[in-house]
Amino acid sequence: MTIGNDVQITGPVTILTHDYSWSVLKKKYGIIYGNQRKTVIGNNVFIGGGATILGGSHLGDNVIIGANSVVSGNVDSNSVYAGNPARKLMTLEEYRDKREKRQLKEAVEYVLEYKKRFKTYPPEEKMDEYFFLFKPSRIYTKYRSQLELMENYHETLKKLSTYHTKFSSYKDFLNYCNKQEMVFSK
Repeated sequence: MTIGNDVQITGPVTILTHDYSWSVLKKKYGIIYGNQRKTVIGNNVFIGGGATILGGSHLGDNVIIGANSVVSGNVDSNSVYAGNPARKLMTLEEYRDKREKRQLKEAVEYVLEYKKRFKTYPPEEKMDEYFFLFKPSRIYTKYRSQLELMENYHETLKKLSTYHTKFSSYKDFLNYCNKQEMVFSK
């Protein structure tokens, strides 16, 4: 088995390099038909919880495998797979576009739920997954852990400095959330 660099595996995940089904054949016919195959996981891969990667599978680079998927065979690089059996759902670029479109709505929902529960807006440092929506007033320790994820802190920090955010500050973002809350409450 080969596992590349920057592979994120959430638990529990099963990665096989063999198949024990030959035990049934041995019992019935008395012969052992061994079954071992090399399984390859490329670089920059995320494997969701409960997934099973069957022996002989080859996952390319820059791949997302959905939770509870069963992967068999070749998985294209730069793609998202899910299901049982796992099938290609979209390219990584399509997934990025999808996440970009959903990010603002999800961030607003998070802020409004936080406000409902705690009777105040979340402090800026609680927005660790959404700070690319606004220019952070400073890089908080929690943001830094997100920036350091996948060991490309400097590249991400550089991207943040040139990225066109939707809001000029966290305060502007909260003002937008407040307007959305008024729209939802009508």
